[in-house]
Formats: sequence, C-alpha cells, structure tokens
Amino acid sequence: MSFRLVIHEEAYRELDEAERYIEERRSGYGRKFRTEVDACLRSIQERPTGYAQRRAGFRYGTVARFPYRVIYKVHEDVILIVAVYHGKRKPYGWMQRGM
Repeated sequence: MSFRLVIHEEAYRELDEAERYIEERRSGYGRKFRTEVDACLRSIQERPTGYAQRRAGFRYGTVARFPYRVIYKVHEDVILIVAVYHGKRKPYGWMQRGM
C-alpha cells in the first residue's frame, strides 16, 4: 500500500524555523538538518507503522544527529505530519493544534 504524506502548516513552519535556527548557530548544519528530516520522512512513508504508537495514537520518528522528532498519525492511506518538534520542548505542546 502506498501512503500519502500530508504535512500540517504548523509542522512546515516549525521545520523552517528549526532549519534557520540551526544554520545561524553553525553554518551548513541547517542543510544537514533538512537532509536528516527528509530521510526521517522517507522512513515514515516506507514503514508508517514501524514506530511505536504513543499518546492518542500518534507516532514519533526521530531525526538522526539532531534532537528533533517528526510527530505523525496514520489514517487509512494518509500519514499526517503534525509537528517537527525539538525533544527538549514542552513534550505535548503540539497537541493544542486540535488534531
């Protein structure tokens, strides 16, 4: 079965902000971060149920080399990416989005 990725607009915003933040602190690492997030998204799309189900049915893919998680939920043939979240932030702050 082929799964379609749908990325919430807040997740896009978080991803862009994180990339800029990382790049400002260390040149070239913003691009490395984006590459690792893309790899995480591919992994999620290839094996959407490969990550353990957590609170309220959400799953967390981890971004290699960076302390970020890609938080998502699977519904039929759609993978909804709801957040790209730093692991040290308030753990469930993203849940206020009403997902």
